[in-house]
Amino acid sequence: MAGSARNPQTHSYEPAPGYEESFAGYKRHPPWSRKGWLLEILTSTIALCLLAGIIVIFSFMDGDPLSDWEVGLSPNAWIAILTTACTALFMHGVSAFIGQYKWLYYMEGSHQLADLEKFDEASRGPWGSFMFLLNRIQKMIWSAASIGALITILQLTFTPFTQQVIQLLQRDVFSAANTAILGYTHNYNASLDRGLTRLDNSRIENYPVDPGMQGAIIQGLYGIDLTESFTCPGACQWNGSYISLGFKAECKDVTKATMQTATCNGSIESLQQCNMTTPAGVNLTSRAWNTDYATVYAMNAFAFPFGKQTVETITNELPEIVRFGIYRSTVDSGFRMHDINITDCALSLTAYEYTDAKANGSSLSFGNKREVDFGVKNPWKYTGGTGSVFTQNQNLDLYTNETINGNMTIPALGVTYLNLYGLRNFFQSTTMVTEWVLGNFVNTNSGVATSLAGDVDIGDRFDKMAISMTNNLRYGTSGKAAFGDMIEKETYIHIRWGFFVVPCFIELLAVVFAVSSMVQNWRSRRVPLWKSSVLAVLACQYENGKLFSTSKDIKRIYEEAEKNEAELH
Repeated sequence: MAGSARNPQTHSYEPAPGYEESFAGYKRHPPWSRKGWLLEILTSTIALCLLAGIIVIFSFMDGDPLSDWEVGLSPNAWIAILTTACTALFMHGVSAFIGQYKWLYYMEGSHQLADLEKFDEASRGPWGSFMFLLNRIQKMIWSAASIGALITILQLTFTPFTQQVIQLLQRDVFSAANTAILGYTHNYNASLDRGLTRLDNSRIENYPVDPGMQGAIIQGLYGIDLTESFTCPGACQWNGSYISLGFKAECKDVTKATMQTATCNGSIESLQQCNMTTPAGVNLTSRAWNTDYATVYAMNAFAFPFGKQTVETITNELPEIVRFGIYRSTVDSGFRMHDINITDCALSLTAYEYTDAKANGSSLSFGNKREVDFGVKNPWKYTGGTGSVFTQNQNLDLYTNETINGNMTIPALGVTYLNLYGLRNFFQSTTMVTEWVLGNFVNTNSGVATSLAGDVDIGDRFDKMAISMTNNLRYGTSGKAAFGDMIEKETYIHIRWGFFVVPCFIELLAVVFAVSSMVQNWRSRRVPLWKSSVLAVLACQYENGKLFSTSKDIKRIYEEAEKNEAELH
């Protein structure tokens, strides 16, 4: 080098001849010294610490609600900052090690000078590393520097894979709420005080069914929406199971057996009336007059007999409380009856177990709903004792004992006598016991005929009636409130550790590469520690296929460079 800091001159730079300084003048420095690998050791160590910090952060945030993150930036933003710093730090060392390997490469033997450029580009970034690897593959040469080039390419995936580790999911969070109400009941004890029972001469046959139950019956028979009257301001859940008193309906086709009992009076040419009885004992009547009219629908009901009967007589009929017979036919233009169908239906007391109820808005569903098995055909008893006699205005109660059947504990259930009698009165009233005659006939008692005549599915309508009646019990005056939990959606952080394997592998590979590079360079004592220095290249002279240096100490090269100036010609 020429020129002086005291008398700076601008001139062309010419490397000094290689014989000016002996190769033996190079002094080795420990790897941890400032003239060794101290900076690379520090950056690699800090990068490892940052990676460990990221792992710790992931561990702490895994499963936590996103709302608990109160550090300003989002989790992904912080992780992006940490991973960027981590890659920048460990890539500093990787770049330096690749740069140092070019000097080891030329110390091992004679190589093309163009390889200097390839090593230099590999230490600069992914594209240079890719071209370097491609060149190594073409020449079928593999060296430790190739590992550094591979790390440089792989580091492009470090941040994307780390970002994939964090996934924001939603989960249900449950909190007890008095506004989440599901109805159930163990008793049917609807109050209806209209002066019907306060007088001694009030007949029990006049006792009406409560308005809520009457509405539920009509609603079910007409197939009107059977939405439950539960309360839920959003999404709710009721854990466990609830047993509730209820009703069930069972229907079957008894056309053949009933028609075999038919006895008809008169002639079809004038007036023919036929009387028949279902297998359950319900009487039905049809009438027809040729070309004039014919019965298309008739329903009769038979309630278990009340009045002056013993307890044994009454309770033996339970749990069935009402039996129905429904007659339906199709008539042609001459009013001749065809396709006669007779259905027998029974309405009974029962109980249901409801488990795992869930509601969302106006929709309610159960994980399971099943009829309770009492273990006996008739679990009902009378509070008055054996041999008691029912009187017409007596307020009597029917009940079941608390029982255990398998894993199920069935609570005690109760029904007031007056409420059952109110049901009996309604089902045997002209609202239900109806007839519809098509043609030249004045129908004065149509009742619910329009809801059940024609091709209506009788079984389905009676099932809906039983469900509607059961819901009325659960949410009526005898109902109890089961309080559930509110379900709210919560966004939480889920850590997908599988994606973090790639960044950890890259960092581990970088550490192994760093250690092996320092060890290999320490063993090659004749190779100066020039790394990726451009000044070191300027300090070299090419002569007769050899590279010579005026100085092997990079510090002296820097000092000389600071003293001299150069101009490109």
